[in-house]
Amino acid sequence: NFSLICCHSNNTHLGSSVKSLSTSSLTPQNTSFSEAFNYSLYSSNNVSNLNNKNIADISNCSKETSHQNGVCRKKAYSLPHHYKPSPCFGSWRVKKQEESDQKHVYLSSPLTPQQFKQRFSLMKEWFNEFTDEQRNRVLVDLLQHIGPSQVHLLSVAIGHRLHEGCPPNCQDPISYIPAHLALIVFSYLDPVSLARASQVCKSWYKVIMCDYLWKRLSNLEKWSLSSEANNRQVNKCLRSDGSSNWRQVFIERFRLRRNWLGAHCHIRTFEGHEEGVSCVQFDDSRIVSGSHDNTIKVWNRRTNSQWSVQTLVGHSGMVRCLHLADKRIVSGSADRTIKVWDVEETTSWSSITCKVTLVGHTDIVRCLQVKGDTVVSGSYDKSVRLWTLTSGQCKMIFLDHNKPVLTVAFDERLIVSGAADTTIKLWDIQTGECLKTLEGHKDAITTLAFDSSKIISGSLDCTIRIWCLEKGLCVKILDWMSSEGHTDVIRCLAADSWRIVSASDDKTIKVC
Repeated sequence: NFSLICCHSNNTHLGSSVKSLSTSSLTPQNTSFSEAFNYSLYSSNNVSNLNNKNIADISNCSKETSHQNGVCRKKAYSLPHHYKPSPCFGSWRVKKQEESDQKHVYLSSPLTPQQFKQRFSLMKEWFNEFTDEQRNRVLVDLLQHIGPSQVHLLSVAIGHRLHEGCPPNCQDPISYIPAHLALIVFSYLDPVSLARASQVCKSWYKVIMCDYLWKRLSNLEKWSLSSEANNRQVNKCLRSDGSSNWRQVFIERFRLRRNWLGAHCHIRTFEGHEEGVSCVQFDDSRIVSGSHDNTIKVWNRRTNSQWSVQTLVGHSGMVRCLHLADKRIVSGSADRTIKVWDVEETTSWSSITCKVTLVGHTDIVRCLQVKGDTVVSGSYDKSVRLWTLTSGQCKMIFLDHNKPVLTVAFDERLIVSGAADTTIKLWDIQTGECLKTLEGHKDAITTLAFDSSKIISGSLDCTIRIWCLEKGLCVKILDWMSSEGHTDVIRCLAADSWRIVSASDDKTIKVC
């Protein structure tokens, strides 16, 4: 018992009183050093095989005392007198001890070379009889039983044989197919994945940099711009040889969409009008505004300086609508006229003059749109008029609305008008015939936009409606209850193939 206690004390690094005991006092007399060493190992093994009961007995020994020659002495013990065993620590120690016992049993009885050879030969015979699927299953299971040293050995031994016997395109099939097929494969990727794929290797980068992929993405409906904006952007992104850099074109469109959807903006304020601003137009370098103070101002987008502002004076009533196109500004006013202004600018001077005044409406000119040499206007006199700019003549009058016309839009075939009578009308631009009347809004139509398939309208009823152009039916309603829409009057909107931007009296601009 005493020898077991001392060995256990050595394992737990106890005090010097136990350590000072000499090895000779623990081993039988007249033994050699090797025999003593083996004896100590045997004692240690016995300690490692102690169960919970042995440990408890040893701990209890520390509390017992013996009286020899009238002197009270404490027996040697395995733990310090101030030690308080913890239940958690005890259970952990037992668990580790059991694991140690199992490991010791495993190491104490290894296979003999002959046994290993027989069993390994049997394993190889079985493995050779397995199918490929069975072999794969065996390997998968074996991988769960190997340690770090075996994993390292595998990586060194089979690193150069991983693709032995594989076809040449096993690792990179893209590099072994024709370029036009590789382009088709990459055309299925989204822009972010395509950019990441270009970083895989030089061969992939060379294929992905082809203009075909980026031009295709740029022309998708999700990323497309108006024809005018598209031409302007493509002409700006030219290489030295005169070809278009479609990758750069798409990068700019990607950033544009991200900024729109993420509401990233920089706010600048232009001050100068004496009364409220009723209408605004802009291009790449200018902002044109019309006001209730009867003036039109042309602002330089690059600066807020008052010295760069041009003021157009000519209307005798408030300016209600504007259109800006290249070097021409067309304005409609409460004085019942439409004026055409020519803008000329150089690096040293600029000039704006009124070239033509269109007279014909009998009430406020509320809305207009210009394309080329054609102007379509709507008025509080309940009429829609078609004008020629160069001659200043009215070519056709469209009469069918019962209340003031508040918004118009047109293309080569149709004119679409919205009025205070809550209806939207479609007109044939050649014959002047009313083709359809769209009903559904509960109040006046204040703004609209359309393309080849749909019409989008905003109203005083606080809703935006999307209509099927061909059938004349409302296909969707955007309101504050179902679509987080506006809570007040819709004043204006603009739309393209992938977004609608609307402004309202609820002091918000929404993008959907």
